[in-house]
Amino acid sequence: MSPRHFANYAKNDPKQYAAFSDNLWNGFVTVTHKVGLSKFFTFTPDFVQGLDAEAIGKQLGTVWQNAQGPEEESTHSSLYK
Repeated sequence: MSPRHFANYAKNDPKQYAAFSDNLWNGFVTVTHKVGLSKFFTFTPDFVQGLDAEAIGKQLGTVWQNAQGPEEESTHSSLYK
């Protein structure tokens, strides 16, 4: 399968593609942990240990909203409003 195939898949069926890519990523994480490769892949950087995840999420939500521009009405539902 070519990159064009996946681009068409994402365009034509975004929900199914999102489920597919989430499953692919979760499978990758599971396999790396099962075979002992997790020490070579950092899924949570050390610098976030002990930080307030909710505060970070709120700030990222603010950055995302500011990046959308003032003329556009956002339809993204955010948990961090």
